[in-house]
Amino acid sequence: MEVKRLDFEKDFDFSSDIPVYCYFNDDRLEFLKYDRYVGPITLQRLPNGGIQSVYGGKLIIKVNNGFLEVTEVKFENKEMNSKDFIAMVGDENLVNLVLL
Repeated sequence: MEVKRLDFEKDFDFSSDIPVYCYFNDDRLEFLKYDRYVGPITLQRLPNGGIQSVYGGKLIIKVNNGFLEVTEVKFENKEMNSKDFIAMVGDENLVNLVLL
């Protein structure tokens, strides 16, 4: 399956279901399942690629044209839901972090 590099400076295609990847602490992080996030956000201003929150066990990430809600990822060659990824890494290491 094709996996595409996520360019945070371009508008995100929310209609796509192609997995995308970026980097978290120099390790590849793939977003396997995602959708547009519509819900509460904090008033902090983050750059594109910034993790807004881990609300409800989901990664909420700022993209150029909105927010991305990630529910399944692949990290260190392991597929997992976002809640397990957050638990593994620790939410204190994620919120406000900017992914590359």
